Amino acid sequence: MRRYALSAAAVAACTAAALLATTGHAATTSPPSARSVRARAAAPAAAAMQRQTWLYPSGTGESECTAKKEYADDRVKNGALKPEYWSVNSDGSVSLETTAGGVCNAYSAANVSDLKAHSAFQYPTISGMTTADVHALVSSATKRKNAVSQLTSLVVSSGVTGVDVDLEDYWSWSTADFGHYKTFLGQLASALHAQGKRLQVDAPAMTEDASYYDYAAVSAQGVDELVIMAYDNEFDTASGDRCAPITPYGWLQQVTRYAQSKVPDPSRLVIGLPSYGFSAPDPCDTDAITGNIQFSDMRRSPGFSTDPATVKARRDASSGEIRWTSGGTLYDYVDSVSLDAKLAVLSRLGVTKVSVWSLGGGNPWFTS
Repeated sequence: MRRYALSAAAVAACTAAALLATTGHAATTSPPSARSVRARAAAPAAAAMQRQTWLYPSGTGESECTAKKEYADDRVKNGALKPEYWSVNSDGSVSLETTAGGVCNAYSAANVSDLKAHSAFQYPTISGMTTADVHALVSSATKRKNAVSQLTSLVVSSGVTGVDVDLEDYWSWSTADFGHYKTFLGQLASALHAQGKRLQVDAPAMTEDASYYDYAAVSAQGVDELVIMAYDNEFDTASGDRCAPITPYGWLQQVTRYAQSKVPDPSRLVIGLPSYGFSAPDPCDTDAITGNIQFSDMRRSPGFSTDPATVKARRDASSGEIRWTSGGTLYDYVDSVSLDAKLAVLSRLGVTKVSVWSLGGGNPWFTS
């Protein structure tokens, strides 16, 4: 996703500060050992942070379908599971994604029951990934009303916590689109709250005010939790450079502090972290990035290694991510050590809730 990019000086300063605060090492030193990072991430504040995670539907036998086995270890027993149950169609209507035809992670009474058995909160997601689809939904009073009714009805009948709204392609929205989006959120919040349910909204990672999105204005629509998707920084790489990491420590710190300035109540702010990988030409071509690569696929990439010495040498000091090149392609993925270190950054900033994209394919999780 497209993000606001920091200047080189700002990145360097934030990275050094984040590494020093998180690991006890300046950016010019060797990356922290797995043991030292894990010890810091396991501090009481980090351990108490509420954890949430997304999962999404796919065909039988696909790697996404391991998500149910992954959360069965109760990794979010006191947190939230967020399966994608609805998608926005090109005409603005909303479709319920069910398990008919062998689709995993989609809606069924059995899947809802399983979610409840392994989490304290459940927020099924409505997903719209293009400006055209979002516009078709939010610009029509009839489509908004139908969607609000459809979402609220299922949430109430299934007894889950609420709805997670993930409508994206923000930077291409018009002022009118953003206004209609806020109207939709306000209407959905009112309907959910009337039934004792809650609303989460997924928001882009930002480091300064922008014309296309406003955290405070969105939060004011009755949103119970604003979820900042603090990942995909690689898409902001300058032309000719090597692709940036998914979530550098310094960038994560700046995104979080900006979000906190707009939504100061920590109980209403969730920071999203990545658990996936990407590949891209080296030098970077952001139009040719292959993103959201699950670990089960990443480990089949050319040059992948689990050798401890090799992993240590490839660990990026600015993000903790594992990065290497092979055949003119850069590979980057987030492992458990990197996740622990990112969590430690958030803990030091006073964040109380974190959400991970995503389960499935054996994607790494926190070590404690």
